Amino acid sequence: MSERARKLASVWLLITLLVFPLPLHAGRKHADVENIGNRNINGKVAWIFPNFVSLEKEIQIGAQYSQVLEQTLRLVEDPVVLEYIDDLGQKIVRHSDSKVPFTIKVVDTDEVNAFALPGGYFYVNKGLILEAENEAELAGVMAHEIAHVTARHATERMTKQQLMQFAALPAMFVGGYWTQQAIRTGMGMGMSLAVLGITRKSEEEADQLGTQYLWNTSIDPNGFVTFFEKLQAKEKNKPGKFASFWRTHPPVEDRIAKVQQESSYLTVKDEYLVSTSTFDQVKRRLIEIDNNITAPGSQGEGAPKRPTLKRKTNRNSKDKDKPTLKKEGPTLKRADEPD
Repeated sequence: MSERARKLASVWLLITLLVFPLPLHAGRKHADVENIGNRNINGKVAWIFPNFVSLEKEIQIGAQYSQVLEQTLRLVEDPVVLEYIDDLGQKIVRHSDSKVPFTIKVVDTDEVNAFALPGGYFYVNKGLILEAENEAELAGVMAHEIAHVTARHATERMTKQQLMQFAALPAMFVGGYWTQQAIRTGMGMGMSLAVLGITRKSEEEADQLGTQYLWNTSIDPNGFVTFFEKLQAKEKNKPGKFASFWRTHPPVEDRIAKVQQESSYLTVKDEYLVSTSTFDQVKRRLIEIDNNITAPGSQGEGAPKRPTLKRKTNRNSKDKDKPTLKKEGPTLKRADEPD
């Protein structure tokens, strides 16, 4: 093989590895859930290359983006709302694989969405809190975004784009005019496919890790599924209402199936937290803030303090007044509230 042919083969090999990485691992990825918090889930870009961005640099990048972003955002500053969202988010972070601290803020917008910047700068929209029916649904979306940061998806994409650019350099020295044009065209397509491919892969990984983090926090993983199902149903009735959410998240049918499959691998716990009185209090408070109302009892006086729990089926119970329980795949669903 000539030197020119070897260079050309090397270019196409690198492009192929970046766009269509080989599945070198067998079986289910991130299966060692008993080691959550001690796992190195970041791995390699395209199974070969390291992430070019250090954790310290990633935090710095996130801080710079957040400073610019917050010049255009209106943030919720109510201490009750902020404390609740931060507590919920930090609880999930503590039960995740995160290696960076999280700064969590609430954006004063009705758009149903949440997003996280590299390095742990995390924004939850007011509209998402109001749209969630219970704490588990809100926590499901938050766990997904926390997983993006934990898996370092943003800097993985940055690294992959740099590698694609490096791969383009030999094209300047290989072959004649038409060969070079073909390589440039292929690189343009490859760049788009690489970004699209890693985005789909990243969303799937964030769904899997987010499900695991909910489970590890003892929050009902099914809340993740029910939230997507309700948004999908509402979107059919009012097209465009949740356009912001669907722009930043892929279609839900496959995701729901894969989240349910991931949940089936997880040991069913005796109790999953579904919601708390604090969640209801925060929703009421956000509505009151929107309406400029300070209603009596808005601090939650007299509200029940006990969280809502899903309980494991007790087939030997002789107490007929206890709630009926039903097992649905990997999770347990309660037919009514316990007294």
